[in-house]
Amino acid sequence: MMQVQTVQEALFVACEMERGAIQLYERALLLMAELGRDKQPLRAQLAYMLADEKQHLAQFRELYNGLDTEAERRLTLAAVASAVLFEGGLMGAVRQGLLKDERSMLAFAAQAEEKAAAAYRAFAGQCSDSRVAEMLNGIALEEDKHLRSLREHEASLDA
Repeated sequence: MMQVQTVQEALFVACEMERGAIQLYERALLLMAELGRDKQPLRAQLAYMLADEKQHLAQFRELYNGLDTEAERRLTLAAVASAVLFEGGLMGAVRQGLLKDERSMLAFAAQAEEKAAAAYRAFAGQCSDSRVAEMLNGIALEEDKHLRSLREHEASLDA
């Protein structure tokens, strides 16, 4: 797992992860519309998770005071190298066919939620600020809920 040195580094990476999650769920909602599945329970669940991710980003931004451009670049590269952030972002996932249909989108989203929860717990464990650590752990629990929901929907495709 990626090592961060400061609370601000953890918050920067967390913001980037949430931005990626927001893009993912926005793309997933477009996919549902393209498939003509706007009335299905999965669409409502994806919209709910999108709203959660936007709230997570707002919470992280509230505490993020900023880093210099070089530190942000270094952290972004480290996050990609450790697979906390997907190389190429959402468009990289699309190019690799990871969001071509409902099943692949659910699998990709589940993987992203699992990585996010693990990363937030790791960051919380490295965090010297108890308020930030508590927030990171709380959001990790929310990501766990998203993961369970995605896996349930994925399993229902097989039923």
